[in-house]
Amino acid sequence: MDLNEALKMLANPTRRSILNWLGNPNEAFKGYEHLFPFEEYGVCASLIQHKTGLSQPATSLCLKALQDAGFLKATKVGKWTYYKRNQEVVEKVLEELKFVFGEV
Repeated sequence: MDLNEALKMLANPTRRSILNWLGNPNEAFKGYEHLFPFEEYGVCASLIQHKTGLSQPATSLCLKALQDAGFLKATKVGKWTYYKRNQEVVEKVLEELKFVFGEV
């Protein structure tokens, strides 16, 4: 992933929040009803929408942008889409940032 594109994705606070939540979905979505364990499929888009407080179209745009950039993996289950954070991409971006700024 191009670091400039990654930084564009991360410039949006909602997209950053979504990535943060999906890093630990059991904690972030504690108390939300769900059909499947988050580890199996990820988090349903409707739960993410509820947590963001955005409309369905706005949430979908955020999720699509993150997926297109490689930050998220999507799985369709029936008519629902579930999202998981792509940890490999997150780690790659972090490594590139460490290279640019040096070890902190």
